[in-house]
Amino acid sequence: MPSILELNHIHKVFGAVKALDDVSLHVERGETVAIIGPSGSGKSTLLRSVNYLEKISAGEIIINGKALVKSPHGKPEYLPEREIRRMCSEIGMIFQHFNLFPHMTVLGNITYAPVKVKKQPLAEAEKEARRLLEMVGLADKAERYPAQLSGGQKQRVAIARGLAMQPELMLFDEPTSALDPEITGEVLNVMKTLAEQRMTMLVVTHEMGFAREVADRVIFMADGHIIEQGLPGEIFENPQSERLKNFLSSVIR
Repeated sequence: MPSILELNHIHKVFGAVKALDDVSLHVERGETVAIIGPSGSGKSTLLRSVNYLEKISAGEIIINGKALVKSPHGKPEYLPEREIRRMCSEIGMIFQHFNLFPHMTVLGNITYAPVKVKKQPLAEAEKEARRLLEMVGLADKAERYPAQLSGGQKQRVAIARGLAMQPELMLFDEPTSALDPEITGEVLNVMKTLAEQRMTMLVVTHEMGFAREVADRVIFMADGHIIEQGLPGEIFENPQSERLKNFLSSVIR
């Protein structure tokens, strides 16, 4: 069975800046992969390239065995837009900020895409949305509006909304960075539950505890490169490069 996600020799250039420089990464089905590294290392750019929020400059992205983009002649060649949308509908993404529709209830936010994009019957979508709200600990918030929720609650709604599309892969881009420290745990606990359920997840995070305890594999990026990758114990207990040693000494006190 092919990897659910294959990134082969990815390059991304912004003007004179190489945001990604020959990055290759495979993610297996059911795996939780954490990406750590300093700001500006290319972590979020890599994540955003997976679901077409950023167009790569060169390389190959394969999702479920099908190439979203390849570069046989140097210049990247993407699939037709309609096919890209279909493939990306199978990928959920959680951002730093929650991007909820302020004029819709929590239930409305969660059911919007399944009904509009997947043409799921409303009653069926609402039943699934309530199940997901219970899973993230917000069963009593279905009729609330985003302005009535805390930051941690909004992010948990965003996760439920992403899961409502029944994605095969979930991407998390620093999902707790905009939250107060005391409510960060609410979101991390939901992500831990998803990992235990073997949801395939690619997580850019600055939460070293999550990366160490929950991830199956940890990737360290710096300056647009993958410097090291391995099991959490290997990365945190026995870093090989000076770059990783210095990074860990700066973030772990």
